[in-house]
Amino acid sequence: MRVVHVVSGRLFGGIEQMLLTIARCRHVVPGTEAVIALAASGRLEQELREGGAEVEALGDVRLSRPASVVQARGRFARLLDGSTAQSIVVVCHAPWAFALFAPVARRASVPVVLWQHDHASGRTLVERWAKSTRADLVICNSAWTSSTASALQPNVPVSIIHPPVSVSVCPPDARDRIRASLRADRNDVVILTASRLEPWKGHLNLLGALGDLRDVTGWTLWIAGAAQRRHEQRYLAQLRDEVARLGLDSRVQFLGERRDVPMLMRAADLLCQANEGPEPFGIVLAEALLSGVPVVTVDLGGAPEIVSSDCGRLVPARDRAALADALRELIQNAELRRRLAANGPGHAASRVAPDVVLPRLAGALEKLCVTAAA
Repeated sequence: MRVVHVVSGRLFGGIEQMLLTIARCRHVVPGTEAVIALAASGRLEQELREGGAEVEALGDVRLSRPASVVQARGRFARLLDGSTAQSIVVVCHAPWAFALFAPVARRASVPVVLWQHDHASGRTLVERWAKSTRADLVICNSAWTSSTASALQPNVPVSIIHPPVSVSVCPPDARDRIRASLRADRNDVVILTASRLEPWKGHLNLLGALGDLRDVTGWTLWIAGAAQRRHEQRYLAQLRDEVARLGLDSRVQFLGERRDVPMLMRAADLLCQANEGPEPFGIVLAEALLSGVPVVTVDLGGAPEIVSSDCGRLVPARDRAALADALRELIQNAELRRRLAANGPGHAASRVAPDVVLPRLAGALEKLCVTAAA
């Protein structure tokens, strides 16, 4: 079976990280070939090619340039026509990719899947456009996301499949080396937050809670993530101003874009994401747990599907006092951190390990191919 994954690829976030995992773990299901069709160049294309994945560049596709859409659809049609596999299925990641490329798959009589990575209203222009082409299946990254699948694809079967997540093996000295390079003392409790610089990711909530913990000694915060768009640049400036206002300059480091997040996690003691809004699933939460790092996050969206009290803490949204209390408890209780850290890898692996997820995904897609052949 040949699976063509279609994605924008312009930014780098959870979808892109998941596709890298699918490409790197393609050996898990030997009978499945993965092709990643990209509608923009960027970090994802670079890392896929470096890893030897099969990549199809569709061009720099922008809705503001209709000719680029027409050309990309032509390339995509030729990709489907040129496939020599006995069975082929197209998986479009998010409504934008589905709206643009699902009609091409439909005309080629190829089964097409919408992989829904976030809640949907069905009211935006792109979502309405996506709704105009019927999918054979909707895959949702969490039960929370699946609650709005019908807004995009009414009366279409839905399968909940958590994203496959894996973490690379780090050298034994990674923890000490990273901490030394970032001027963290051996005994410091390092709190890491790693995400795109979007306001809804809750960096300001985290800074506010840590401002309430100025009296607690021995902690430091690493903020990993770079501004990719103009509003993110403005947000980054706001975060720097807030750090200064709270008097936390000596305890907070902005790390920018990092391609060694697994190493950062091995060097950290906690991962905290204090979202303003629901996390559709939270790949970074799973990565932390797999790395043996306890997670503190808000009880919203898909987070409860991956984080439990056995491996982290879920706090009410927008409750700064509760967030501060959870952080204080874990900063001051090393034994509790060790216990939660020990439970994390098994808890997460049972839900997101590639050898658990990818066979499930292959089974769902193979059923579509069998139906199409019949």
